[in-house]
Amino acid sequence: MRGKSAIILGLGVLLCVGLVLFLAWKFAVNVLPSSSQPNPANTKAFAQGLASEGWIFTPVDPNNPHPAGVTQTVLPRDRAIAVVNSDYKNLQKSPDLKGIVAYLGKMSDVRLQEASQTGVTVDPTFLKPRLVWIVSYQGIKEQSSGPPGSIVRVSNELDVVIDAVTGERLMDFVWTR
Repeated sequence: MRGKSAIILGLGVLLCVGLVLFLAWKFAVNVLPSSSQPNPANTKAFAQGLASEGWIFTPVDPNNPHPAGVTQTVLPRDRAIAVVNSDYKNLQKSPDLKGIVAYLGKMSDVRLQEASQTGVTVDPTFLKPRLVWIVSYQGIKEQSSGPPGSIVRVSNELDVVIDAVTGERLMDFVWTR
């Protein structure tokens, strides 16, 4: 009888230890900041899409920004998303929202650079590469106007650009892709 009790007690202790380890792992997974994640897998395609609109977007690794010449402290990804979410509360509740992702990179505008070189006074915000987070609300739907009485629903992406150091909102734009 003592042997069975010892085995049952041992199994109980193992079960409790396993449960504690499992709960600790679940807690750690939920607490691990999303800022430790790399840029999304489609970052290259995202940058190419911006290039087709005249923007230069050079991705920067959020986990290791120093090789890209970044010396400032960068807002973590989750903080950047929280900053943007505070201005776009309704989008988070959209039934069509497929996800929110954020891209870290240096962004500038080719057209501004060209205009500046010809002597035109331009807004300097994106004249030189600026470190930004682009927070992208994917799969939102927006009403588009057509002939009188018609409403077309199209799938879009709202992208909000903020300064990656200060969190200052710089601009936003909608893409239909």
